[in-house]
Amino acid sequence: MAQVLKRPRVQLRSKDAAHLSIARLASRKSDEKVGAELISGNGRWQRGRLRVPLYRQTTDFTCGACAALMVWRYFARNVELSRRNEFLIWTETAALPFKFSSPYRIAEFFIKRGFEAKLVMKQGGRTELEAPFECCLVDASERGLFVDFFQRYNRIVKRRIASATVDREPTLSDMRRSLTNGNPAILLVDSYYTAKARGASKPPHLPHWIVVTGDDSGEFCINDSIAEKGLGTGKIALKGSVLREAMDTYHRFRWPSALIVVAMKTRALPETASRRGFRQDVR
Repeated sequence: MAQVLKRPRVQLRSKDAAHLSIARLASRKSDEKVGAELISGNGRWQRGRLRVPLYRQTTDFTCGACAALMVWRYFARNVELSRRNEFLIWTETAALPFKFSSPYRIAEFFIKRGFEAKLVMKQGGRTELEAPFECCLVDASERGLFVDFFQRYNRIVKRRIASATVDREPTLSDMRRSLTNGNPAILLVDSYYTAKARGASKPPHLPHWIVVTGDDSGEFCINDSIAEKGLGTGKIALKGSVLREAMDTYHRFRWPSALIVVAMKTRALPETASRRGFRQDVR
């Protein structure tokens, strides 16, 4: 009988961290005119949803890291869905000095590991910091220091991934095109809409990262990492009109909407623990 080989589990090494800023939504009329600059894929799309695993976040600020972890595991089955990796990814994607994840850093996380990534986000708009101040409980006396650090570091990170940034508002057609190519999409939304779909009665309005895994008969399939008592399953479906409202983060938070499309490069697949500085999880 042939020997069965098991793939090694992988734990991620920590590195540095960075910023957040995120782009707002456009009307669907312009959807079909744009998108040629997005990534083509490997054609692994099947009707319904891509087989992206669901992982539930263990804190109230690691939704971006968890979205990245789910997508990474989709492409590289040897990646461990673990709290350790959740936090190590967070150290590479945090929008310093805040706790939430940066769209630039999430895209850079995948690029560093040999993936192709595109960040679709309108650049140059005015961003309000009131929401992150409240979310991260920043003391009023320290806000000036936070803003200065945030803006300086954000400029550095934006320059590093300038070639991977598409300067416009993301659309529903961007997600459909990504899914058709077999590539899940990481999306910033207002968590109110995903929580309502999971049975919450009066959920708050908060910026939140999700993974779009499918488009089935006009409804988008979502992996939502929030793990709170009383909520239904994290695998939900949202009508396109509802998802479009959820994407309007600029109107609610003065944070522009952002979409990150990730795809494999044929010669840069992170399939073994020995590549790209990964470390095997020895138990």
